[in-house]
Amino acid sequence: MWSPSRVAEQRAAKRKSPAFVFLNLWPLAAVMVVLVGIFMLRIRPHDYRQPPADIPTSVSATTQPGARREDAIEIFVTRDGAVYFRNSAMRREDLAAAVQGAIREGAEKKVYISADQRAKNGDVESVVDELRQAGITEISFITN
Repeated sequence: MWSPSRVAEQRAAKRKSPAFVFLNLWPLAAVMVVLVGIFMLRIRPHDYRQPPADIPTSVSATTQPGARREDAIEIFVTRDGAVYFRNSAMRREDLAAAVQGAIREGAEKKVYISADQRAKNGDVESVVDELRQAGITEISFITN
């Protein structure tokens, strides 16, 4: 029996491709999961306790386990000459008093300096001079 809808179905069947088109997204999802895993392994969590500084590398460095203590006296010198005592910015003139105050509170009488590898020598020398005036004789430089 003839029907207009039947004829339309036959014409549509003739125009339809014999290949079934299907977009499989599982390989894309697998690649994305692998990439996320790679990036998560390479990116370390940022340590917010210290200002950003490019620490120089050294061949003959010795380990300083006391530098990781919470009450360790850490001084950071950035490439623009800014000085940070523990986690706060400070003027060089106030550095000696702050270090002596930390020692009175029970900190080790050893200072760890992390200087940016592009910091000027004069900036680091002025920090060391301030520490010497404060009576600090044990100074260690942190390197990688």
